[in-house]
Amino acid sequence: MPLPDFTTPNIFPPFSALPLTTQDDNPPPNPTTTPSHYLLAEITENMTLTKPTLILTDLTASTFALIFHSRPASGPDTLDFAKLGYKKGATLVIPDARRTPGKSEGKQGFVAVTREQERGVRVVPAGLKNVVGVMERLAERDGVVGHDGDDDDDDDGEEEVQGGRRKKGCENCGASGEGEKRDGGGGGGKGKLMKCTGCGEVEYCCKDCQVKGWSEGGHKADCKVIKAIRAIWP
Repeated sequence: MPLPDFTTPNIFPPFSALPLTTQDDNPPPNPTTTPSHYLLAEITENMTLTKPTLILTDLTASTFALIFHSRPASGPDTLDFAKLGYKKGATLVIPDARRTPGKSEGKQGFVAVTREQERGVRVVPAGLKNVVGVMERLAERDGVVGHDGDDDDDDDGEEEVQGGRRKKGCENCGASGEGEKRDGGGGGGKGKLMKCTGCGEVEYCCKDCQVKGWSEGGHKADCKVIKAIRAIWP
C-alpha cells in the first residue's frame, strides 16, 4: 500500500481543518474501515488531570489537546503513555480525527479519542519535522512508475517492482546489486543487496556501505522512523 500523499490537505488536514463532531454529515469514525484522513501531530506535553490528556502541535504549529475521554486519569484502567511510547517529542498519527468545538467563543476545541478508536492511534518515535522528511523520501520511493508509456530505462539503476515501488539499489553508493559496487570500497558483499534488518526498507551492497549509511548517511536516526511509518502504511 503506497504511502498517502501527505501534501494533500484532504488526507492530512491540520487541526483547524478537521471535520467537526457537531456536523451531522460527519458520522463517528469506524475503526474497522480505511480512514479517510489522518492527523499528524507532535507530543509537546502530558497534561493529564481528570482524563488522560496530551498537548500536541500539528503541521501548522497549532497547539491543541488530545483527550482519551473513555479512560480515567489513574488506576488500572488508565493508559500507560510511557508503555505506549506516547512521550514528548514523538509524533502521533490519528486516523479519522475530528475536532470537538470549544464551548465558548474563541475556544478552538480539542480532539477526543474513544476506547474503540484507541488502537488506531499510532506513534512514530521522532519529531514531526523528521517524520515529514522521512515520509517525503518514502513517498518518492512509492511514486507511480511506468506511467505515460515510459519504460523507465533510466540511468540511475532504478527498476519497477511490485506495488509501484522502485528498487533503489544500495542506499549508500547506488549500486544495483548485480555484482556492481560503485564506490570501489572493500568489505565484500558484492552481488545481492542486503536489507537493513531494522526497518527492512533500505538496502546495501556491502558491509562498508551499511556502516557508512548508518553513521554518515543518517540511517541511524531514520531506521525506527521508517519501520514505524511502514507499519502504518505497508
